[in-house]
Amino acid sequence: MGEARARIGYSSVAYVTELLPRYFYSIVPDGVLLSLLTLQITDHTQDQLESLHQQGLKAVESFATAGADVIIMGGAPTNIAHGRQNLENALAELTQRYGVPVSSSSMAQKRALRAVGARKIGTINPAVPRKIGDSASGSLDEGMQLMGRKHAHARLQDYNRIPASAALQLGRELMREQPDIDTLIFGCPHWATIESIEPLEQEFGVSVVTALQAIIWEGLRLSGIDDKVNGYGRLFRDH
Repeated sequence: MGEARARIGYSSVAYVTELLPRYFYSIVPDGVLLSLLTLQITDHTQDQLESLHQQGLKAVESFATAGADVIIMGGAPTNIAHGRQNLENALAELTQRYGVPVSSSSMAQKRALRAVGARKIGTINPAVPRKIGDSASGSLDEGMQLMGRKHAHARLQDYNRIPASAALQLGRELMREQPDIDTLIFGCPHWATIESIEPLEQEFGVSVVTALQAIIWEGLRLSGIDDKVNGYGRLFRDH
């Protein structure tokens, strides 16, 4: 590989980070690199979310020091826990401080939903949220209506082992229950959802956004890479 086109810094908040790097490099154009720091989450408690938020802020400084062209703070529940306006203010302040674009997983999903023109939305997550809000629906913006939810009922420790067929099955179930949905969003970038994007878009004529897809798309576009990528949905192909 020649000179790097872009370095995307991402702080991965997960029990383990396994699938994200694999999918990242299957999607991005040649020359785009993933700068990765992993922050372990073992439970969705408020104390742990706050600790992860502070670790994420330190990670931003590390990415900037290491030459990242764009930085994305992972962990949508962690992002959402501080409130929408507080998050936007923090990202703007970090961008100004370090001189590179700083975004977050939840912001990437919100922008992706805007880009595809989402209005009536179905959310699909790996677990049923008990102590926090639904991370996918937490990324909905004004004018977007939540039409229904599905969950894979997995534990944090098992996200990486959810079979790829589960996401496709849940997407089909939700579309059959709520045929007015125009956009499906799969929350969390640490389970196998990428393979379901094209089949669901083609079968039901909807847009499909996944957390990982949105994070990569946000990283590419904020770093100035406008390449269209086929095979991973309308978001990459058209925006």
